[in-house]
Amino acid sequence: MSASTGVGPVKPNNDIEVVGRPEAGTVVDAATGEAPPTPARSTGYWIGVLVILALLSEEVAYAFNLVTPALPQMATAFGTTQIAWVSTLFSLAGAISAPLIGKLADRQGKKKWLLITAGAMAVGSAIVALAPTFEIALVGRTIEGFGIAIVPITYSLMRDIFPKKLMALAVSVATAGIGITTIVGPIFAGLLIDNFGYRGVFTALAVFPVVIGAALFFVVPETPIRVRTSIDWVGGLLLGASIGVLLYALGEGATWGWDSATFVLVAGLGVLLLVGWGFYERRITEPLIDLVVLRSRGVVTTVIAQFTGQAVIVIQFVLLAYIVQTPIALGLTYGLGQDASYMARITAVAGVASVAMGFLVGWLAERSGARLPNLAGFALMALGSASLAVQHDTTAWILIGYLVYGFGGGLVSAAIPNLVISATPLKLQAVTATTVGVVGSLGSAVAVQLIFVILGGNVINLVEGAPIYGGGGFTAVYWLATGLAVVGLVATAVMRHGRRPASVEAAA
Repeated sequence: MSASTGVGPVKPNNDIEVVGRPEAGTVVDAATGEAPPTPARSTGYWIGVLVILALLSEEVAYAFNLVTPALPQMATAFGTTQIAWVSTLFSLAGAISAPLIGKLADRQGKKKWLLITAGAMAVGSAIVALAPTFEIALVGRTIEGFGIAIVPITYSLMRDIFPKKLMALAVSVATAGIGITTIVGPIFAGLLIDNFGYRGVFTALAVFPVVIGAALFFVVPETPIRVRTSIDWVGGLLLGASIGVLLYALGEGATWGWDSATFVLVAGLGVLLLVGWGFYERRITEPLIDLVVLRSRGVVTTVIAQFTGQAVIVIQFVLLAYIVQTPIALGLTYGLGQDASYMARITAVAGVASVAMGFLVGWLAERSGARLPNLAGFALMALGSASLAVQHDTTAWILIGYLVYGFGGGLVSAAIPNLVISATPLKLQAVTATTVGVVGSLGSAVAVQLIFVILGGNVINLVEGAPIYGGGGFTAVYWLATGLAVVGLVATAVMRHGRRPASVEAAA
């Protein structure tokens, strides 16, 4: 796909119907070479557009930050030991659908697909809020997952429609908005859970995209760009099926027996589907994930860092939700016996640290590259996780350990996008970013399953069908988080990219 300079006619391109930026006054039709003028917009108008897009992007973060503290209550309400699937299906659906929806948005219009994905969020959340059974709740949560595509489409739409002079501000504000959600999300979640239960959380998640979607419909312009591209439906289906089957085998392995014929058959089916997906992806022109980019050492190490980083982030947040809300009266080696609102007292401080580290990475990356802050980030994530593995039964110790982890998580989250840019030439950055994004979502999905596999092996009692986990399970999962952070640290240490200023490597 070629790009226009935004000035005058361009050579016709069969893949692009319309290119250009409105701010340049040139919406160029690549088929005819005509460039009709675009109406000028005030800075105030673009600020309004930015606010709407940033708020819509936060719906994705809320779908995780608000729901995780509600997991213990949901498990009790439905009397289930399979609560992991509430998070797993959301992440898995998003990982598989986001690249496909992104291509549909390129073909048909990004604003159009933002409205569709916002609608999916609203419908899915409403289904969970009203669900009479756990199975129906899982259907709703899967539909919600299609909304994960909101974030990449939002950034892509910003690139298409915003004036150049406001582009950096728009991306920074949108990114900071998602970071701030990690601070206010648990506060909002606590208020909803403590006053309205978990159904209050999903009701809010259903209403929010409807309101913001209405503002989007009336205020935000559609992109002038249309790209003719094929969509890898078969690849998406094969990857989703393979990962889903493998996660199902992982979740049920303890029940079936890890050496049972059932586990071997189901896991084997998942592996066969995954291998088949790999062969198929290598033989088509526009695959869901271009496996060619994985031949690069830089991309492989960045992918490993993304997978492990996202896994640790999920582990920390899920465990904290259970530790805060488990009653002290149970006499376990964990449990603060507090309501959901109390969780924000711990996460808010770490959230501020995480956002601050995001700004620090921008400064460091431009001076010494993104590898250094990523190294420091994984070291802090490992240190914080290890300290919580040793002890997690007092507020003070948990606050310190979670804060240390929070500094590290902020560094890693902000460094990875810069490492993606450093790892690949410009022409491959889009496909690499897609691959890294999918792997990050899969890291979240796998981590949730691993959490509850380990905790499920340490159940000491059932209360109304919901499990009470032994303290040994929490210790084991924290050590798992430590190990994953160490893997991310090693992957970063062997990186050859990210050692020079970001602008230098991006130009190279």
